[in-house]
Amino acid sequence: MKQKIIFGVQIFLAGVILATGVSFANNQAGSSEDPLVAKSYVDDKINQVLEVINKTVGTDGNTGGSSNVQISGTSFKPVLVEVGQSIYGKEGTELILRSGKGNAIVPGAEGIANLTNGLELKNKSTVTKNHLLVIPRADGRGVNVTEKAWFLVKGDYEIK
Repeated sequence: MKQKIIFGVQIFLAGVILATGVSFANNQAGSSEDPLVAKSYVDDKINQVLEVINKTVGTDGNTGGSSNVQISGTSFKPVLVEVGQSIYGKEGTELILRSGKGNAIVPGAEGIANLTNGLELKNKSTVTKNHLLVIPRADGRGVNVTEKAWFLVKGDYEIK
């Protein structure tokens, strides 16, 4: 009697395993029901959308205007800023000074977050190369360039 129960349980489990295998075989990765895409494909599509946005959105938010407001997307973008110009970040913009020199522009009492050393840059503070800076608000914070500078930028920014 005990052997019949064990045999019955084995038959039941075999059926469950077989049914599970058939259901997974119907939804293979890469099929039209479950497509696979490469990261480079997705990044390319995102960059295409960002290019369209950069071409059509003005600084005041109106479409069709020309503007120097840029959106760098989800990856860092190299940006050249000439002497006498300033780069202003929008809310959440990340900046890294790679070459050149610049000073922080901070219109209020709060500064720019320097995540590399955990300190805050105040107005006219020297920006250190290769430090990750985060602009907390779109209130005119940025970097005034005193020597031709390359930045890596992630997020919205404007050069004036």
